[in-house]
Amino acid sequence: MALKKSHTAASRETDTKIITDNTWSVDPLIGQSDIFACAQHALLGATTTSLQSLRQSIPQVPAAAHKPVSTGTKSGIAWATWHHGKDFYTYWCGDVTAVLHNASLTDTERETMHLRARKAEAQGALVFATGAKLTHKAPHTLESDIEHIGLVFARYA
Repeated sequence: MALKKSHTAASRETDTKIITDNTWSVDPLIGQSDIFACAQHALLGATTTSLQSLRQSIPQVPAAAHKPVSTGTKSGIAWATWHHGKDFYTYWCGDVTAVLHNASLTDTERETMHLRARKAEAQGALVFATGAKLTHKAPHTLESDIEHIGLVFARYA
């Protein structure tokens, strides 16, 4: 029987400044700048201390300077949505387990990402997952089949 561990990057009351260390994705075409852009867009809707601290530690992305159509935070995940022609592009960032559960990944890819997150957490890192999806309607909750999945590794300053 496998034990399930939550991958929530909970904030410590005394240490709220977060420093990003690295990123990773199973898809070699998704680079660090893509993961940072996804996180920066999503975190415009952040309301929790740890997600707001993460947002401040990620390099600014020019497109994130514009206001999104909608933002939200639920269960440790922040998201923001922008118009993309007649459709909407939504970005998510936050709890690894929740994002990966809703990701458009194979079982092997999902498990590889979980293992990578657990290994980093065992070494003291905070781990956040990112993702994005093009939709026909602006979502108000976490969508299924999220694409462009990446991990952000951070630590408390």
